[in-house]
Amino acid sequence: MATKRRKRGQAGPKPIPRLSIDQAFIGLLIGAMEANHHVSPEEAARAQHMMWSMKRFRRKSGEVVGKVIADMKAAVSLHGGKPVVAAASRAIPRRLREAAFAIVTDLVLVDGTLEASERRFLFDVAADFGLGRARAAQIVDVMRVKNAA
Repeated sequence: MATKRRKRGQAGPKPIPRLSIDQAFIGLLIGAMEANHHVSPEEAARAQHMMWSMKRFRRKSGEVVGKVIADMKAAVSLHGGKPVVAAASRAIPRRLREAAFAIVTDLVLVDGTLEASERRFLFDVAADFGLGRARAAQIVDVMRVKNAA
């Protein structure tokens, strides 16, 4: 596979630095919302609710969390969603990967549909997390049931 070479003096985006776990979770939520290239009001509201309901964000100030959100939005704008999600996937500890996958699946399914681009996004995240296809499909099925109620 050929790699794209930059001309001398041509600057490209800097590589994504290692993300904190907080940045990783928020990066995954932003990536999930943008998986179909459209963020619905329901997705935005659900992402905010999900974030504040997670133990790791409950005791943090809105200012601190707002800065992380702004930083991750800027990273997605600069690098694109896919590289940020890949970096986020690497930053999530193994013990939290199934939970993180369930969270992003829940967010993607908030509107009750799973578009092809969203399905690809979920199975790319599952692969990044090292989840087997069968386990990922099981989590997607459970979240479909949950969101159908």
